[in-house]
Amino acid sequence: MSQLQYKFNKNDEYYTPSYAVYPIISRLKEGSTIWCPFDKEESEFVKVFKKEGFNVIHGHIEDGQDFFEVEVPKCDYIISNPPYSLKNDVFKRLYAIGKPFAMLINFQGIFDHKDRFEMFRSNTLELLYLSPRVNYIKPESDKATGVPFQSGYLCSNICKNSLEFESLDKTK
Repeated sequence: MSQLQYKFNKNDEYYTPSYAVYPIISRLKEGSTIWCPFDKEESEFVKVFKKEGFNVIHGHIEDGQDFFEVEVPKCDYIISNPPYSLKNDVFKRLYAIGKPFAMLINFQGIFDHKDRFEMFRSNTLELLYLSPRVNYIKPESDKATGVPFQSGYLCSNICKNSLEFESLDKTK
């Protein structure tokens, strides 16, 4: 079911610009292996992490790799921009997997859902707040567009503090 929902929910496919990948890099061990479970080869996550010397494993629903069904590869971190409509299920699976993770998400209303609130309260949670706003790229476009919401990384066992701030360099 998750595969069908994700595959046909057009509001879930927004591409991350490269400048939004860099803030998480300083929080990772050099040369580690990162699984990007919602990314294709041309994803900025994949390209930037490889350029910075990380080993990258990527997968995407369109390539037949359903995050909810695929076996977890051997990795040190799980990092991506997940499908927003499935955020509850994504975070449940991430916590069940037990690996450090960082998911770039829309922070608007993230704690409004009772089950999600309880899940975050009872697990390790860090927020990496990014400024200014991340401008995502729609699949049918080749340029970033402004968004009415604030994004950042929701992490577990990645940041030193429960709340951290990072200024974006949009020239990267």
